[in-house]
Amino acid sequence: MADRLCFRAQILHNHLHPTLSPPSSSLSASPCLAYSPADLSEPPPAFDTNRMRALLDVHNIEHRDWLFNVMIQSNLFNPTVRGHRTFVCPDYNQSMEQQREITMRRIEYLRDCGVFKGWLTGEGEEAEMRKMALNEELTSVDIQPHKTSNP
Repeated sequence: MADRLCFRAQILHNHLHPTLSPPSSSLSASPCLAYSPADLSEPPPAFDTNRMRALLDVHNIEHRDWLFNVMIQSNLFNPTVRGHRTFVCPDYNQSMEQQREITMRRIEYLRDCGVFKGWLTGEGEEAEMRKMALNEELTSVDIQPHKTSNP
């Protein structure tokens, strides 16, 4: 473990304080460009990540997982695999008009998949907790299906 820390500290030091000697060739490898995701290069965590997630997310974990799986099944959410994980995120390299259009298409897709079923008509604590959990997931890709009004 100490060797890994020293290795990484050396990489950061060399990156922040590069040597000014000319390289032997016009192209040379840089440790910063040789990045590999932590899930591939690090040992598994020493704690139970499922338990940690239960502590952080608290409620409706199965609904959160279902919604995330709905999102990664559509290219509208730009699913990207890095290491052993899949991420979704908006594409900010588009014009504002294109982003608005894709947001509307995402909302329509989610509606068709039943994400908003009971959103306005559901009653009780369970329906409210489900709505809060799904809203937390939706905000990860800048989709907020309801807005609060400012007086």
